[in-house]
Amino acid sequence: MQQHLTWKPWSNPGVENLRLKHDAGGIHASSHLIQNLRGHSIAATYVLNCDPRWRFRRLWLQVDNHGQRSLILERDIRGRWLLNGEPRNDLGDCQQVMLSASPFTHTPALQRCALETGQSAALQVAWIDMLSLKVEARQQRYLCLRQQSDHTLYRCEAEGKPPRELTVDPDALLIDAREQYQRMSVRTLQVSPWV
Repeated sequence: MQQHLTWKPWSNPGVENLRLKHDAGGIHASSHLIQNLRGHSIAATYVLNCDPRWRFRRLWLQVDNHGQRSLILERDIRGRWLLNGEPRNDLGDCQQVMLSASPFTHTPALQRCALETGQSAALQVAWIDMLSLKVEARQQRYLCLRQQSDHTLYRCEAEGKPPRELTVDPDALLIDAREQYQRMSVRTLQVSPWV
């Protein structure tokens, strides 16, 4: 199954177009985004891979902001993190990756937490600032506020940021992050076998 999703920032100019694919090897997201971050315009491309249980495995990220820069962040099955091939022991407790300018990276975390109404979960994430490409461990907490058949409402408390309410669809794909992002479209593509 493949899905194509588009988000826009709440108030700044920009857009993210993401293709999400599920197969036997896991979950694969590829995205192109353009945004204005803290007064700087960036264009970025990333490919993020998770195993079939939404555990982070690999991120390739390229950002163009007055020149191109890129990184590769990986986590092996033993939980060891590598940044551009070099060990990052300080990320050892991290379970997922969060990109400062992408609404998609909440999805793997929410899929892994699988919270019911009233439940919360705290996790360490490898947080990447997309302007500087700085990678650091940060604490993040999700609280499930309300579940309905077509959406779920969470509160996200991320270290160094004000709390945000996130509305996601049944696949934990962001519909709305109050005053941050809004989903514009989603299309599901399914391959039908020839009859």
